[in-house]
Amino acid sequence: MKRSICSIILLVVFVTVHAQQVIINTVGKDPLVSKTTEVVYKAKEGAWTFQGFNNAVIKTTYKPSDYSKTEQISDAVIAKPPSINTKITNAVSQTVEWDNLTSVVVQREKLYYKIGKEVKVKSATYFTQGDARGFRFQLFNDEQIFGGGERALPMNRRGYHFNLYNSPSYGYGLGAENLNFSVPVFISSAGYALFFDNPSKGYVDIGQADKNVLEVGFTSGELTYYVVFGKSIDEMLSNYTAITGRQPLPPRWAFGNFVSRFGYRSEEQVTQVVDKMKKDQFPMDGLVFDLFWFGDNIKGTLGNLDWVNMQKWPNPKQMLTDFKTKDNLKSVLITEPYILQNTKTYAEATPFLATGADGSAMMIPDLYFGTGGLVDIFRKQSQDWIWKYYKKQVGNGVSGWWLDLAEPEKHPAGMMHNLKDYGVARAMGADEVHNVYGHYFSKMFFEKYSSEVSDQRLFLLNRSGFAGSQRYGVIPWTGDVARSWSGLKSQPLVLLGMSLCGLPYIHSDAGGFAKADQADPELYTRWLQFAAFTPVFRPHGTALEDLDPGTKSIPSEPCFIEEPYKSIVRNYINLRYQLLPYNYSLSYDQAVLGKPLMRPLYYYNFADSNALRAEEEYYWGDNLLVAPVTTQGATARMLYLPAGKWYSLANNSVTDGGKFINQPADIKQIPVFVKEGSFVPLWITKDTIKSTGSYNSKDITIRYYPSANATTYVWYDDDGISTRTLEKADYELVTFKGVTAGNKVTIDITTNNPNQYGKKFKRKFNFELPVALAAGQQVLVNGKPLGAESIGKQKNQFQQLTNEFVSVEFNGKPVKVEITLK
Repeated sequence: MKRSICSIILLVVFVTVHAQQVIINTVGKDPLVSKTTEVVYKAKEGAWTFQGFNNAVIKTTYKPSDYSKTEQISDAVIAKPPSINTKITNAVSQTVEWDNLTSVVVQREKLYYKIGKEVKVKSATYFTQGDARGFRFQLFNDEQIFGGGERALPMNRRGYHFNLYNSPSYGYGLGAENLNFSVPVFISSAGYALFFDNPSKGYVDIGQADKNVLEVGFTSGELTYYVVFGKSIDEMLSNYTAITGRQPLPPRWAFGNFVSRFGYRSEEQVTQVVDKMKKDQFPMDGLVFDLFWFGDNIKGTLGNLDWVNMQKWPNPKQMLTDFKTKDNLKSVLITEPYILQNTKTYAEATPFLATGADGSAMMIPDLYFGTGGLVDIFRKQSQDWIWKYYKKQVGNGVSGWWLDLAEPEKHPAGMMHNLKDYGVARAMGADEVHNVYGHYFSKMFFEKYSSEVSDQRLFLLNRSGFAGSQRYGVIPWTGDVARSWSGLKSQPLVLLGMSLCGLPYIHSDAGGFAKADQADPELYTRWLQFAAFTPVFRPHGTALEDLDPGTKSIPSEPCFIEEPYKSIVRNYINLRYQLLPYNYSLSYDQAVLGKPLMRPLYYYNFADSNALRAEEEYYWGDNLLVAPVTTQGATARMLYLPAGKWYSLANNSVTDGGKFINQPADIKQIPVFVKEGSFVPLWITKDTIKSTGSYNSKDITIRYYPSANATTYVWYDDDGISTRTLEKADYELVTFKGVTAGNKVTIDITTNNPNQYGKKFKRKFNFELPVALAAGQQVLVNGKPLGAESIGKQKNQFQQLTNEFVSVEFNGKPVKVEITLK
């Protein structure tokens, strides 16, 4: 009897342990209900594996029986499928249903994905054709598809075929299909997203070959995709970033103005530019050094990895220190993954370069910059080797990095990479790892900063990567866009397309980078007006005519353009600094909620067909609507305002939405509107703002735009520099709730962190409204009249208006402010 009981116990233990995987084909006529981590369906020529997540995500992997290159070298997904309640039915069709109401149905070798009873993804199948293996999905008739990374294409990518292969495109404009950062994430207006977790060379056809089919194919790697459900883009991105990660908080100075060009060639030159910027009263926070810091020429210097010409750069450490301490300028150095022959580190670098089939370092003869090799960044030894050079510059005072050419720009198919440190036994070809090369370089920077420079938030520009790169702090830019109207017109589409793929800090070389015969101050002004409402404000262009006669020297710094354009641009740069508390708070929305900083007008709702048509417009955060002017000579532009009341940011005028309007837009302004009910925190000071270094978050103007609808806004604040701020809960969330009843405005203020307040810490909020206050009417704070000395007027330099404000002290305890309007 004892023996029988032990046998039963062992059997129960065995079943419990192995019940995490269920094979559908073995389930009998009665449905099986069990906790599972994966469910396998054995098809005729392979096996499908399904894994459910708690947040409306289903992972699907197919393993063909005739396929051996099944390595998964992507680390895009960091969430592990949980053990989740599952109901499995094996009948005429096979059905897997999870507790969160998501399900997949297998019917005659075709897959259907549902949420509740509604089929969202239909008729998914596997295919193989030539060298490609992948999946096909049947599209609904009116379905629109967005995403795919950087594409200078209409936001709805249905009808297009493009590569999944990171590719530079010099001097591109509207219509460029294949750019530096291709992300295989696609969002459907039908309420789902598809993420193909395969970084090998591939392609996607979204209804071009067959108008009703989305087809994606790859040349190698595990064949895996994720179905991400959501009623809106906001929900889909929340679910997607929950499994791939969100962007860590950048340093607050990253929201300032960058001084940059291709490129500064001596300490004397860069000092002259900085002095000119100061003289013309342009605030600035970042100073970018292009490739002349490690050599005097464009070609033949990649791989020096140190300051070379000591006559032009006599004391780099002192120079960087002086810029930081005297001007609050944070220096950013460019670097590249190529090590050229005859450079300072070439001989030492050779063991760490990617190889040919014979195992020796492979040279690339057709790289524009010269012949050399590519650092095999997948090897830990290679990472350690190149990091020691970067760490030296961090010690010299470098505050950020700019990784260029990391697609990689030239990546011969015969080049081999060693991924043994990541569990891959065989050498892998360039096309198998190409799209994840820049991603792993970003990962190296992130991990090294986390372990060896743990007191600094990483600032890393990188124009290439893969899904999930956001969690390594990457700040992508859109590559070598043309200095042309076509180049400008492409940028809202490229930035929004990337934003929908979970890469929130995408931005462009403001003003354009390449292929200009002469300066165009109107183009430059329109571009910088647009850039003021993008994640990073970094004018950058070529100025190298003496070194490269085919390239016109056109300064990218605003201090060198003529009036009236200079004053207009200064006004928008000052506005960006005024918006610092609003902009920085967007970084919290991303880090915690996965929200992009730029959001299309249909971000919360696909039902508004006009919003889908207005693809050049976007929300900057939730509260501002931006309509860039991208047409030469424009004095007005048509734009769409969604339903509700909208206030002009420029002059406080009110317009009813739900319609297209023709909005004046002379060279002094681009249309920017604020949604009724919005709170917009502003940094307004009587002093001239020189950098974010003088920012004081204890004295903030809060502009409230009245609405009869009750609204809530949460403002985030921390010290802007410390690492692990969210992990340590070393921050504050101040919540503002507002409503307007007739001419009575009521605003409630609370904080999540009242304990930090005391004798040495309190805040002052200056509440500004875009309408006049009633004369002779008292302002009440917690029911008590506010003294006359707390009510005043302040001039807003951007608006050129004088606005009334009410000054309220906040000591951490709940405050109710009641204001009567005229």
